[in-house]
Amino acid sequence: MKNLLVAIDRRKDAEELITHAIKMAKLTDAKIWIMHVMEADPDDFLAREAGPQYVYEKRAKERKNASEEIQSWVEEVKEKYSIEIEGLLIQGEVIKSIKNIVEERNIDLVLAGHKKKNLLYGLFTANKKKDLIDDLKIPLMAIPLS
Repeated sequence: MKNLLVAIDRRKDAEELITHAIKMAKLTDAKIWIMHVMEADPDDFLAREAGPQYVYEKRAKERKNASEEIQSWVEEVKEKYSIEIEGLLIQGEVIKSIKNIVEERNIDLVLAGHKKKNLLYGLFTANKKKDLIDDLKIPLMAIPLS
């Protein structure tokens, strides 16, 4: 195993997922990729004109904060553990973005979190987790989050 992708949805769960990735990276000498997918801004100029400016300013601030947070995790892991790690902040659809990164970076395993009470329901209903499991051609490790 050479490349692990940590798919982060909620920042409060990120440290728990990163901790699991560090343990696996130590055992396999793998590189860690931390990835967070954010909603994309509209490409259409008219769509930008139609929306209030504060919405775009809020998204820009959230994007900046998320980028800084990912970079701080990357620096912390590099300093503490000397593990090769990179952070990715991507705009777009979650499943499509994860699939693209898996292919582009030759990811061997995706680590993603789940809440215990939602996993079974999610596996049998139309949701992002099930779609991701169906679309990936590599293992997906679901980490129970506290």
